Amino acid sequence: MMVTAEYYTQHWDSGYSGDTDELTAALERAEMIVDREIFLSGYSAAAVPDVLRDAVSRAVCAQAEFIIENGGVSALSETSDGSVSLGKFSYSGGAGTKGASAANLLCGQACALLEPTGLLFRGVSL
Repeated sequence: MMVTAEYYTQHWDSGYSGDTDELTAALERAEMIVDREIFLSGYSAAAVPDVLRDAVSRAVCAQAEFIIENGGVSALSETSDGSVSLGKFSYSGGAGTKGASAANLLCGQACALLEPTGLLFRGVSL
């Protein structure tokens, strides 16, 4: 694992007061999500060049924070269809597939940290 709980509390969120095991699990899952997004670059979060390591570490931290704020690792596998009903009014916002929660997607802050690195580029190289 690239980012440890110690790194997270020292360099990202020194005010984190939750369980270390929960944080470690969130960091592991966050790294998996970042890896999935940068896969086409030919790198993984743990194997990026040193010049990109800080940005990728911060992106993993941002993603872990997002996971924690959205219910933790256990919420990643919950099924949610995004439906709301109030009286005669009903709204459905999604198909409700397992694992399709917003916490499984790369959060905006992590994306913003990775964009300048070029690791998210999905175009064609000439």
